[in-house]
Amino acid sequence: MENKNNTEKSLEIKFLAKNLSIAREACGKTVKECSLLLDIPSNRLKNYEKGKFTPSLPEIEALSFLFRIPIIAFFKEDGVKDHLISPESTQIQRLIKIRQQIIGARIHLAREKTKMSMKQLSKTASIPVSRIKRYEENTTPIALDDLQKIVNTLNLHLDDFFDHESPLGNWQNNQTKSIAFEHLPEEIKEFIADSNNLQYLKVAHNLSNVGIDTFNKLSDSLTELTSTFQDSKKKFD
Repeated sequence: MENKNNTEKSLEIKFLAKNLSIAREACGKTVKECSLLLDIPSNRLKNYEKGKFTPSLPEIEALSFLFRIPIIAFFKEDGVKDHLISPESTQIQRLIKIRQQIIGARIHLAREKTKMSMKQLSKTASIPVSRIKRYEENTTPIALDDLQKIVNTLNLHLDDFFDHESPLGNWQNNQTKSIAFEHLPEEIKEFIADSNNLQYLKVAHNLSNVGIDTFNKLSDSLTELTSTFQDSKKKFD
């Protein structure tokens, strides 16, 4: 199947130079490093980024792969910036603190719900009482190995502690979806990527939300309707 959705008849070359420079700097590579990796002279790469020369399509494809930026983004104004993640440090720091507080509070509530004392949790999980106290009071970040011990002791699920709502969690969710998509058969990926198939995908999604009993009843009804239609047609024939 030919997919024409990710190509354009006329590419905006004027945005290429600036986007190449932004993409390279964002991925932390120098011109020299890119030159060695792609066997393209440094001076030529510099001229590409200055807009003095235009790279060939294979070179752009290689740079796209190297920078992990969709090739079409290079030909849109600020197209590369849409694919870069550059959150403010204060925002990340605040999210970390909030996440630490949430996890500490959840452990405290789960422990109280099971009526387990800190001393009992300490003995079963092999973690000092003083450390558990600091964890619940959010004065010390909870080490992952300790979190696993506590979760297992309280009969909780570690997956429930992962972030799924903040910008960090949304990014992780998107990465998981991308990995799952990459593992699909090629013909399925092509089908999904073709916007002409959106209606079929919506139907499939709606059917996935229908219970098996309802689906079977719907199937039986359609079979009966088809049979009735065929019988009626025979009478008129």
